[in-house]
Amino acid sequence: MNTLQIEIISTDNIPAELDKKIDQLDHLAFADEQHDDPEFNSIDWSSHIEYMALGYMDGELVTLLGLLRRELLVGGKPVWVVGIGGVGTHPNWQKRGFASTLLQSAEKFMREKMKASFGLLICADERRSFYGRNGWKHLADEIFFTQDGQRRSLKTSVMILPLAEQGWFAGEIDLCGLPW
Repeated sequence: MNTLQIEIISTDNIPAELDKKIDQLDHLAFADEQHDDPEFNSIDWSSHIEYMALGYMDGELVTLLGLLRRELLVGGKPVWVVGIGGVGTHPNWQKRGFASTLLQSAEKFMREKMKASFGLLICADERRSFYGRNGWKHLADEIFFTQDGQRRSLKTSVMILPLAEQGWFAGEIDLCGLPW
């Protein structure tokens, strides 16, 4: 039986051909996502991803996610997190545990290499149970961000992954920039 081969690579070191494959997989993985909320559709998403976690089967890219460091404000206090975004798997390879395996590898990378105390992601409510099975804790149903110099809010599930012996702070979460 073949196993998922995982690579975590700095976005600065991604060759053009691999970047093209990442973009293709991203479009395939999220092709069916529909958003009826015009507010959601007007959001500019951060393109500043520091690392890509990539999963391969027999040399074919089948699953991916992005990682970035960000200092946010939680209840007005600065907190460093590693944001997870764009968790996706090729439709032909879904329901095999690949995204979970990739999240586990990313967790180790965030803790050991990025020295983060928390991972943070936002997701649709129907994805909460998936992330919950992977150790993520639901934290809030609204997050704040800045776009075009304006402070905005987004009603969505906000989840954290504790990576150190540090407690989360109380208060609203402000991404201090674009969501990812």
